[in-house]
Amino acid sequence: MTATKPDPSSWERLQIDEPIVRDVMAIERTIMANERTFLSFWRTALTMFIAGLTFVQFFAGTIFQVIGYVFIPTGIIVFICGCRLRRRMNRVIQQAEAAVEAEAHRAAAAEAHGGGR
Repeated sequence: MTATKPDPSSWERLQIDEPIVRDVMAIERTIMANERTFLSFWRTALTMFIAGLTFVQFFAGTIFQVIGYVFIPTGIIVFICGCRLRRRMNRVIQQAEAAVEAEAHRAAAAEAHGGGR
């Protein structure tokens, strides 16, 4: 069995510059990965916080109380770290989007002037 290759003229028919599409799709994947990572931080922080409250409220042993009082602030710290990471990655993503947009405008201007690449 042979794999069928896409028609090489499909990009020309759509008048889409392949590297720009590739870059845009990479940015979209990065945005989704950033959201998944943030949700993982959120889920972990919430689990630790609730586990800490559970240990403090429902267990009488000293060790359980200590574990509970360690889990509560740790959950808060994990949430803050997740927020900071998300904000930092959003800045990087915005810079990448701006670079891709600038490249698209440059390519469009070059095409309009008849120079191509």
